[in-house]
This record gives sequence, C-alpha cells and structure tokens, in this order.
Amino acid sequence: MKYTIILLFGIIILFVSGCSREKKQPIHIGVNDWPPCEIWYIAKANGYFGSVPVELIRFSVWSDNMRSLYMGNTDITHSTYFNAMHYSDKGEKAKIILSSDTIEGGDGLAVKSEIARLNDLKNKRIAVEMNTDEHFLLYKVLKQSGISISDVTIINVPAAEGMELFIAGKADALYTYEPFLSEAAAKGNGRIISTTADMPGYMTDTLLASEKLIQNRPEDLKIIISAWYKAQNFIKMNPDEAYKIMAANEGMPTEDFKGFYESFRFHTAEENRKIADSQQFKRVIAEVSAFLNKKPEEFENIYTTEFLP
Repeated sequence: MKYTIILLFGIIILFVSGCSREKKQPIHIGVNDWPPCEIWYIAKANGYFGSVPVELIRFSVWSDNMRSLYMGNTDITHSTYFNAMHYSDKGEKAKIILSSDTIEGGDGLAVKSEIARLNDLKNKRIAVEMNTDEHFLLYKVLKQSGISISDVTIINVPAAEGMELFIAGKADALYTYEPFLSEAAAKGNGRIISTTADMPGYMTDTLLASEKLIQNRPEDLKIIISAWYKAQNFIKMNPDEAYKIMAANEGMPTEDFKGFYESFRFHTAEENRKIADSQQFKRVIAEVSAFLNKKPEEFENIYTTEFLP
C-alpha cells in the first residue's frame, strides 16, 4: 500500500509538471481605434483562436502600439509599410505576415478655406505627427507642388491634438487620417484638398509579427491568421451583430462604423501571395527607404507569406 501511494504521488507530480510545461503563454496583439483592429474581437468572441491563448492590448496612440512590439511587450500589431520600415531598427526584429487591407482616401490634407492651392502652403503652419505615414505622405504632396518640408513650419502632434489645433486656428493645415480629417475640415473652416485616393497603393495596412513569435510558435501563428479570415467571414454573414460589437469598441454609432469599415478593401490570402513580389510594393519600399535615409536592400526579407492559409 505504501509503495502504491508513493507511485500514485509520483504520477500526479509528473502529470502536473507536464501540464505546466505545456501551458502556453498568451500571444499579445496590439490594437487601436481602427476598424480592422476590431476584427480580432470578433475572432475572440467566436473562439476562433481555439487553444491558442490570445490577449488584445488596446492603445490610444498608434506610435505607442508600435513601440510596444519593438520593446518586446506585444507579439503582433497592425502596421503600414512605412511603420514597419521606420521601426525596423528600433529594437526587436519583426516581419510583415499579412497585408490586411487598403483604404484609399482615408488620409489627407485639410487646409483653411482661404488657401486656394497647394502652392499657397509655403511658409504656413502644418500640423502632422512626424515619423508617421502622414509625415511621409505630406512630404510627397508638398514635393509634387514644388515645396520642401523646410518651406513650411511643422507642428509635431498626434492626430487628435492636430485636429484641435486646426479647429482652433493654430494651424493653417493638417495632414491626418479619418475620422479626424473630415471633422477638422468641417469644424475648422476648412476643406480637404488632397487625399491618398490621389496616391493609390501607399496606405496598405499589414499585420506585423515579431521574429521571436515567428520562430518559436509558427503553428500558433497559422491559427491566428486563420482566425483573422474566419472573423471576416463572420462579419459578412452576420453584419448586424458584428457591427454592433465593433462600433461599441470604437465609441461610434453602428451605422457610422459600418460605413467606415466598408470603406476598407480587405485582401485575400491569394492576393497576399502576389503583393510581396509586386512592382507597386517594391516602389513603395524604395520611396519610403529614401525618405528614411535607408537602403531598400535592408527590407528584402521584411515580408513572409508562409503563415497564410
């Protein structure tokens, strides 16, 4: 009896220690107030992550979200091509694992009504968050008009603060994204003079994963990407239920959120397999590299499609 008890006790210890070893650490996904980010909440609510533990970490400022990934505090985040390249040497290494969506016209330049043309921006005050897509896009817009960044006064502020400065008349122009762009123009005696609809291909969102996650948990990453597509399908099949959940997270009326969400064009897995080799992607990489004073060769392996379903 004594030996039986000892044997059973030993089996229990082995079982418990085995379970503790098998217990997975949560994969942390950084999100912001942005319609594609809300897709993760649909995936989580429907159990699409299966046995993979996932925690959604919400940030109020996008740059904080990006920094968190490169500090090693999160594992996956949403990023544009620009952000993936800008932060590539800021800490932990990461790769694009999916081009999630494109929105044309979601970013743009609002100016005061008395500014008739882009050329009139010379010597004016422009609010924009530096080292962001908007900073790069502003540079492109000004360059097309023969104006350099040094010809204007840049007010470096986050999107929401930039909107308030424009409305208050403390900035003559504002380069930002929706919904701040339209609200600024409407409330600040202004108008939208240029948007990314005039520059197709530059505002594609991606999913960015740390190389540690890629190397250590490839199978879990495949499940997460599969959950992303399953959640999108659920939204298509159950729009009323899905939009209500996502709109609540954004603090928006459901109908307003629905219109915003449906302005995004989400990319299929098959489209993703073509994007990395496309001339458009290579052109964006080259232009952003030049803006960041980096070499395009640094980003030759920034995109992987091995986790797509």
